[in-house]
Amino acid sequence: MKQEELLRVLKSIVLGLSKLLGEDAEIVLHDLNKQELVYIVNGHITNRSVGYRIDPSVYDVVINLADADGHVIGYGSNTAKGKSLRSSHFIIRDEDDVPRAMICINQDTARLQAARDLLDGMIRLHPLADTPEPAFEDENFIQKMTRRVIIDSIEKTKPTSVDTREGKLEILRQLEIKGVFAVKDAVPTVCKLLSISQATLYNYLREIRSQGSLSAQPGTLQL
Repeated sequence: MKQEELLRVLKSIVLGLSKLLGEDAEIVLHDLNKQELVYIVNGHITNRSVGYRIDPSVYDVVINLADADGHVIGYGSNTAKGKSLRSSHFIIRDEDDVPRAMICINQDTARLQAARDLLDGMIRLHPLADTPEPAFEDENFIQKMTRRVIIDSIEKTKPTSVDTREGKLEILRQLEIKGVFAVKDAVPTVCKLLSISQATLYNYLREIRSQGSLSAQPGTLQL
C-alpha cells in the first residue's frame, strides 16, 4: 500500500477514535516517512497543528518502547505548559516490518480526575473520633428491648386486667421466664408500667418462684 493511501485510511480511523473518546482526547496521525504530524483532532489539548515536527529521536524512543504489537499504552506525559496527559501510541508497519505511521492519543484526564475525587468524597467513610461503634449488647439497646418485652407481655396478658393481682402475677411470671429481671433497671421499669412498688414486685416474684421451676432460667433475656 502506498503511503498516501495508508494515511488516508488512517485518517478515517483517527476521526472515528475522536468521536469515540470525545473532546478530552487529542488524536494525532504521524507520517513516519516525513516525520511530521499530518492529521490531528482536538489539537487544543497540546496546541499543535498539521505540519508540526518533533525531534526524530522521540520517534525512535517510542518505537523501541513499543510492545510486540507495536503499542505503548497509557503512560504519563505533559504538554509544553505542564498539563498532565495519559498518552498511548500505535505504530503501523508495512509488510517488511518498517514503521510507516503512528497514531497517538493524548487524553486530558482532568475532568475524570475531578469526577473520581467527587466520588471518593461521596463514599469515603470517616470514623468518629473517640467514639466506639455501638455493640449489640449496648446497655441502651438492651434496656429498650427490655421495655419492648415488658410492654408486649402486658399486651399478651389481656383480656386479663393488669389492675388485678392475678393479672400482675401473670405478667411477672412471663417476664421472669424471659429473664427480664436480670437486666439493669428492669425492676423500676416494670414497677412503673404496672403501678406497683418495688417491695410488692419482689413479694410477687418470691411467690412465683416458690411455685416451682419456670420454662426458662432467670437471667437469660429472650427476645
